[in-house]
Amino acid sequence: AMVDRYVEHASSLAMREWKRLPRLVSHIHLQLLQAAQQVMELQEAAQIHQGLLHGRQNSLQDMKAIVKTWRNRLPIISDNLSHWNEIFTWRQQHYQFIANHYNQESDQASNHSMLGVHASAQAIIHFGKIARKQNLTSVCLDSLSKIYTIPSVPIVDCFQKIRQQVKCYVQMAVSGGKNELQEGLEVIESTNLKYFTREMTAEFYALKGMLLAQIGRSEDANKAFSAAVQMHDTLVKAWALWGDYLEHLFTRETGGRNMKFGVEAITCYLHACRHQNESKSRKYLAKVLWLLTYDNEQLELAEAVDKYMTGVPPIQWLPWIPQLLTCLVRNEGKLILNLLSQVGRMFPQAVYFPIRTLYLTLKIEQRERFKAGELADRRSSSPGQPQPVEPAAAAAGGAQGAETGPIRATAPMWRCSRIMHMQRDLHPTILSSLEGIVDQMVWFRENWYEEVLRQLRAGLAKCYAISFDNRASVSEATITPHTLNFVKKLVSTFGIGVENFSSSVSGNYG
Repeated sequence: AMVDRYVEHASSLAMREWKRLPRLVSHIHLQLLQAAQQVMELQEAAQIHQGLLHGRQNSLQDMKAIVKTWRNRLPIISDNLSHWNEIFTWRQQHYQFIANHYNQESDQASNHSMLGVHASAQAIIHFGKIARKQNLTSVCLDSLSKIYTIPSVPIVDCFQKIRQQVKCYVQMAVSGGKNELQEGLEVIESTNLKYFTREMTAEFYALKGMLLAQIGRSEDANKAFSAAVQMHDTLVKAWALWGDYLEHLFTRETGGRNMKFGVEAITCYLHACRHQNESKSRKYLAKVLWLLTYDNEQLELAEAVDKYMTGVPPIQWLPWIPQLLTCLVRNEGKLILNLLSQVGRMFPQAVYFPIRTLYLTLKIEQRERFKAGELADRRSSSPGQPQPVEPAAAAAGGAQGAETGPIRATAPMWRCSRIMHMQRDLHPTILSSLEGIVDQMVWFRENWYEEVLRQLRAGLAKCYAISFDNRASVSEATITPHTLNFVKKLVSTFGIGVENFSSSVSGNYG
């Protein structure tokens, strides 16, 4: 009853002070929010004590619910650790009370005592993790050392404590040097691994390989990474760390890169993507596509992607379809063809529209090249004044040029066409509906103000381009004739639409 009175009095004081502050929440409200959390923690702790001491019927369920709430109510990276240090110290007292209360009862209640032990260890580990992310490495190590004060810590908590400790030493090595890396290595080597699961042991080997690689012991690092993936071949962390190590070996050489390291790095990243969700695998696929820019004439890296892409779920490639289409146009396109085909089988709409646009763009560019070549041939055949060409002769010449080859489909056009034909065979109903939607797009017209807004944005982009080209002296930059014609056209057609106006202003304003 006394606690309830204090909680009620503190809550009313906090609400009174809150009303005196401005409506917009800012840093001045922070102390009141922290005080409100302390009041709430006091009320919840009182419920735990009253339930366990008086032996209420639902005391166990209430205690579990409050402990679960505390485990979910955790600090974030931007929070003040001084406040959270007080909160976690307060919680540790009550976790200890829970463990002692159930240890004094029968053997059946011993499992309930482990709830308090596990929650206490998790609070210490999470506080150390936030301290490490705030670059407070000494605070992190001090917090993690407190876990030894807890009797019979669960093995999963010991694993997470060692992992955070190793990461802390790696972070300290950025400024300290190899001594901290050696300390982190000694932490892993002094750990008795027989108590941990195979997955935990594999991650320890992966962390050991990362430390050895940073120390400079490449051969031992490779052995540690290999042992990690052999012990647990679906461990994403091990494949990713091994891939980062091989990528570093591959990219650090400025001349004559060893393509073997590049192939192995791509293999590791693709293995890491096989057992990971889409959001967490993006960074690995981004590195795969980046490594393809280092490919040689034999296309060894592209062959590795084509060989090991099989287990990667197609959904993980969806954010990278524009980049895959860029690869499709380049030399490695013949090896990316199978990958895009697999993604298109599962997600026809995501692949069909971009590849349709690419195909039409390539077709227009090829037609323009053919016209430019045909015009150059005509000029070279008549070096003086241009001679009039008979329509029949022009048609014959065009037909002959079409047969000789320049207007024929290029290799990228053929690849795009092949993927589209495959999709039409697999999903005829869906793609016919999509084509109907595209045909109906021409019915939508811009209003005059929407067109003006688009033109103004285009003009602004041209001005940005000029200022970037003259970024050393932006104030002295002058507008180009091309941009000037564009502005004149925009002023002349303001409010009536470009399509309704026949202007004498020449120049390509698009």
